[in-house]
Amino acid sequence: MTMNRTTPMEPTGPRESAADIERAAADWVARLDRGALSDTEQQALASWAAQDTRRAGAYARAMAVNLHLDRAVALGEDYVTRHQPVEAPSRRRVIAVAASAAAACAASLSIFTLQRRGAAPKRRTIGTARGAVREVALGEGSTVTLNTMTELRPSLTDTLRKVDLLKGEALFDVAKDPKRPFVVYVGEFSVRAVGTSFTVRRTALGAVKVVVTEGIVEVTRRQDVLGQVHAGIAFAVDAAASPVIETLNPSQIDSALAWRGGRIDLQGMTLAEAAEEFSRYSDLRIRVTDPAIANLHIAGVYATSDPAGFAENVALSLGLKSVRRGNEVILSKT
Repeated sequence: MTMNRTTPMEPTGPRESAADIERAAADWVARLDRGALSDTEQQALASWAAQDTRRAGAYARAMAVNLHLDRAVALGEDYVTRHQPVEAPSRRRVIAVAASAAAACAASLSIFTLQRRGAAPKRRTIGTARGAVREVALGEGSTVTLNTMTELRPSLTDTLRKVDLLKGEALFDVAKDPKRPFVVYVGEFSVRAVGTSFTVRRTALGAVKVVVTEGIVEVTRRQDVLGQVHAGIAFAVDAAASPVIETLNPSQIDSALAWRGGRIDLQGMTLAEAAEEFSRYSDLRIRVTDPAIANLHIAGVYATSDPAGFAENVALSLGLKSVRRGNEVILSKT
């Protein structure tokens, strides 16, 4: 099926076949993948989906393929996305989705981009929303897993595999290719590998933290090599200070990667640090009003999506008061 860059087809015959409906739905999803719809196109999509329940069902199936296919080609020729943590829309929700298609689907990735294989590859930004985790396979064999609120921009050439980490945190499982080093750029820092597994987190303006789970990486600030980081090492540095190096045992490495399963391991954190960590994953904020309790150390593993449950447990275990006010949970002394 050949895609075009115009508004998807509107069948005109008196009896529209199932095949025609499926093709039209595929065209709509492919059009959404190319970018936000105009106001006219949004109205056309809503009208098209509302006219026939078969159309709504076809659109839902196309979106389900778009959101859940394990190895759908996305981001042009070089990337494959999989394991999207998003539910496919139900038949009853399709009309509402169609009415707000630009907002709901402009960033979605589609199986139908297979049709674009002949086009020139583009450098596109890959991102995640708050609380989301996303895995993207690069065409050369490496895989990137993005944590919450992360943005990065990959670029693959014949001589270099480059990723600009614009914000957030990502796990890189790098395929071995001695002829093409894999380099992650974070501001003035770069992390260079050939074949290894490591995380990079942009912790603050001008700061970076690297955890190596397999192999060796080289960390550089501008042109200065700061050191080689081996498996089992956490390496943190900012623009002003010397690197801080920490040896991790296997359980600590598992804790550092708990976010892949939607969990936070709070071992060793203060209450204030835990509240800040939860803010990365949820719009519900935890506010600690008393400095005396902000520095209390806590432990435990919690779901990233349940800051309210964490606050209640902490209040019970530490004898604190937990009050929910709108989009905040306030922790204070009783």
